[in-house]
Amino acid sequence: MATEAAEQAIVSPSLKPRPALTLVGSPRVLPLDNYECFIGVSTNVAELKQFISVKATAHTPTLIIGERGLRQEQVARVLHHASEHSAQPFFAINAHSLDSDALHNLLFGPRGMIDTCERGTIYINELTRLPALLQQHFAAHIEEQRWRAHSGRHNGPRLIFATEWNPSDIRAENRIAYGLVELLRPSGFTIKPLRERSEDIPYLARHLGGKITKRLSKGPHEISPGAMKMLSDYSWEGNIDELEAALESAITSTLPQQIDETLLPSRIRYAALKSIPSSGIDLPQLVDDFERGLIETALRQTSNNQTKASALLGLRVQTLNMKLKRFKEQAEEEEEVKG
Repeated sequence: MATEAAEQAIVSPSLKPRPALTLVGSPRVLPLDNYECFIGVSTNVAELKQFISVKATAHTPTLIIGERGLRQEQVARVLHHASEHSAQPFFAINAHSLDSDALHNLLFGPRGMIDTCERGTIYINELTRLPALLQQHFAAHIEEQRWRAHSGRHNGPRLIFATEWNPSDIRAENRIAYGLVELLRPSGFTIKPLRERSEDIPYLARHLGGKITKRLSKGPHEISPGAMKMLSDYSWEGNIDELEAALESAITSTLPQQIDETLLPSRIRYAALKSIPSSGIDLPQLVDDFERGLIETALRQTSNNQTKASALLGLRVQTLNMKLKRFKEQAEEEEEVKG
């Protein structure tokens, strides 16, 4: 039976102690401090850790539901490493990076991964965007796996899928995907977006800040109470990915010191603006930051596919390329000024 082992929490004057972040399951012990998806004090994070404890020992297909930027692949990797098959390979497949035929051959073709992976784990990052034929193959394979399990035979790889899952849109546009998600939902988990669990943001911000400063060798950066409130109040459409990008931007632009409101991107500083401060605002910079944020979000959502990102933004591909070139030139100019 899985339990959780407590570890000593580092107490901050402004934050209450964080609950235990070590998962003890059978047969593996995993520290979860390195995984952003498990950091926080919300009920959703606690339920996610319990989900891992229960599902780690089950070699069954699993569905992870959640918006982009919530680090779903981390959940899949922890499920794999906490299982008795952790010595077997883990494969992460980006469904956006391969065409339909390549995906089919990779997974279901002669010597495909479904037949050759044995007891490993295959993670696929967007179930509902797979070609319809592949979705049908997966539905048939999952039903066959369930029949084998009832017969006492467990073979083949464990499948873990991720999806953003908008039921109304999927049902209208793709009934095969809708049926497949419904088939997997009983063994799935929904990770809530940051805007629905803002109590986790201070813990995530501290963790990500430490991770970024270590990677960049920048020294310690403390987040001021005012800046932390702005971070907690912001909607974070890109979730953890967007939060990390905002903190990296602030940390990169300054020497070790306190991160205050002025170092945050303007889209965050003025997100809840109800009146213009007496000191005024830099409207061109604010518009530029907002545009940059939307473009970065569209590129993340489409795995850097500029054609698809352009369609989401209502732009021509050439226009998007021009804007990206301008952003790159601005970044280079800022680096020269700093240098």
